[in-house]
Amino acid sequence: MATTTSSSTSSTSSGTSHRTRKQPPTRAGRAQGGTDITLPYVTAELHTTKVHLPGLPGRKELASAVDTVRGQLPSREQALFYGGLTAAAAFSLIEWPVAAAIGIGNALIQRSVHKEISEA
Repeated sequence: MATTTSSSTSSTSSGTSHRTRKQPPTRAGRAQGGTDITLPYVTAELHTTKVHLPGLPGRKELASAVDTVRGQLPSREQALFYGGLTAAAAFSLIEWPVAAAIGIGNALIQRSVHKEISEA
């Protein structure tokens, strides 16, 4: 462990005085990614934590995840319908509770139709 001293000079009306401030000892073998910040009367040590992931997904897992997300998204026609319904409510062509009822009703009907097709 090594200590360092720094001195600062300040002049007063009676003459020159020297102030010596001892620095805290540095740690040998500190982990990479850490840093020390030395301030008067305070020393802050910042440490980082490395998180190791079990592994990046392969192509099969990534393709499966993409297919799952695509299966949950509405079709292009449904997205246009919901967008038009939202625009009509936003421009006060219809009231928002009516637009919400139409949208929820349509989603429930689409879900039941999808369920019947997948069972058959």
